[in-house]
Amino acid sequence: MLQRNMGLTARGLVVAVVLALIAGGAAWQPARAEGVVHTVQPGENLYRIGLKYGVAWMAIMEANHMASSTIYAGQQLTIPVASSTPVEPPPANSTPTPAPTPLPPAAPSTGTTHIVQRGEYLATIAQRYGVTTAAIAAANNLSNPSLIFAGQSLIIPGADGSLPAPEPAPVPAGGAQRILVDISEQRMYVYQDGGLLWNFVVSTGSPGLDTRPGNYSVLNKIPNAYGSTWNIWMPNWLGIYWAGYLQNGIHALPILSNGGRLWDGYLGTRVSFGCVILGIADAQTLYDWAAVGAPVDIQY
Repeated sequence: MLQRNMGLTARGLVVAVVLALIAGGAAWQPARAEGVVHTVQPGENLYRIGLKYGVAWMAIMEANHMASSTIYAGQQLTIPVASSTPVEPPPANSTPTPAPTPLPPAAPSTGTTHIVQRGEYLATIAQRYGVTTAAIAAANNLSNPSLIFAGQSLIIPGADGSLPAPEPAPVPAGGAQRILVDISEQRMYVYQDGGLLWNFVVSTGSPGLDTRPGNYSVLNKIPNAYGSTWNIWMPNWLGIYWAGYLQNGIHALPILSNGGRLWDGYLGTRVSFGCVILGIADAQTLYDWAAVGAPVDIQY
């Protein structure tokens, strides 16, 4: 019995040594500090998920390398929350990863811009520069090439299809801008540098004239735009996307021909013709702050 016990003890020591070696080998690998994995539920959006975990919704987009804020039920997202798992340093004999070689600066592109004059058409502009109307429409993301207006700035691609070097986007004081419209909440969240500046009540399109979800940007700014279809004036206009031959935007409560305000008292409900409607003071605040090119995300 004594000999048998000694044999078992010896085998136990061997197993213990092997486990110790395995554990020692595992310690050489750096531990990974990962965020929490969240499975998207029906009806959720990035803003609500961010609130749940106490992180900015834009941080979730960056952590998952997302080009847009669109998500779907069942999708798994990495939430960049702080991890309590320490990251072990690499072993002393490991070979450091060489720094990536910086890419050479892009060669300047060619092309020009054209300011549309009264009475001009896209075809005549294209003929003047020796390019096709399709090339100009593609370069300017024109969903309706027949609809241009006097004073509009058009990018004219070169004969080889190259585009002019883009002008640097206007940088607002304090940093990046972003506007998020939540249709289900009838709210607008305005961000700068990832921090929430304002939370406005809005009205989006009525059923059948729904405001279209998507990722857009401010296309233009007009102090007081006129909507000939409905004979209304739309103060503090920020254009965001084209719906056929009409442009939808963000603006203050419209002014009727009799001077009254259309939808006054109905903010927070879906009543508009497709635009995003703000109160008078809120629209002025947003108009003064927003720059052309500021991202606008619309979601349910």
